[in-house]
Amino acid sequence: MDAKAIEALVSTADLIAATLDSAPDSWRDHLQAVRTITTSLELTDSFPDDIRKQWQLSLISVFQRVAFADADHGGVPDIANWCLRQALNLLQVYPEDVDLLTLIGQSWLLRAQKPLSSIHHTEQSSCSSGGSQGPPLSSSEEQRRIVKATIEAEDRLHAAEYVEARGILLPAIEYLKHAVDAAISQDKLSGTLLSLAAEAYMSLGNVSSARTNGQHFHEALVYLRRATEIPNFELPLHLQQYVSFGPHDGQLTDSDTWTNTDR
Repeated sequence: MDAKAIEALVSTADLIAATLDSAPDSWRDHLQAVRTITTSLELTDSFPDDIRKQWQLSLISVFQRVAFADADHGGVPDIANWCLRQALNLLQVYPEDVDLLTLIGQSWLLRAQKPLSSIHHTEQSSCSSGGSQGPPLSSSEEQRRIVKATIEAEDRLHAAEYVEARGILLPAIEYLKHAVDAAISQDKLSGTLLSLAAEAYMSLGNVSSARTNGQHFHEALVYLRRATEIPNFELPLHLQQYVSFGPHDGQLTDSDTWTNTDR
């Protein structure tokens, strides 16, 4: 690809990014332009080149913003798949690149938003319909209700959306953890990356069994606390509340678990 073609790609990506910054809902307006590029462009680098990597990462990042602008409804699969494919191709050349690992992990996390959103809405509906007024329950009746709710919650974990969410979140955690480890070794650790990794762990904890989700929540809290130590970084509001949990808490309660709709 010659210099003029690369310049045109970079200009297109910069324009799309600037438009999305000022008008996030304009993502549909860019679909044709993005697809014109993605249908004919494949990044097949075989040796490192920092200049090429810089514009390639920028291009994938902007296109991924377009692909997942409506992540709760599944995004734009063909563009999302192109972005992931190109990022994985580049990872063969730059296996420890923090930005690239983060981009891939974020792609998986964004893919999980559709089943996570559906699960959240289903659980909200269930809570709304299940709350009935009546006389106070005896301690034994209250205990039976708690046991029943626990069994039902465990049964829901076998539903298709929960299985799908866990399957998607596992690679999200894998790549984001790799990104954090690489960032630490390269002295490039950022609060944004730690928050993103914590988000992935917390999401997995929310759709996992109570017997195993404590570890996921613990990892999330470790990342969140470390993020608060990054100079000039402030956690997003929806994550700040979790930093106060003590190291012995084990897991978050149903009312404290994170959901993507909190953002």
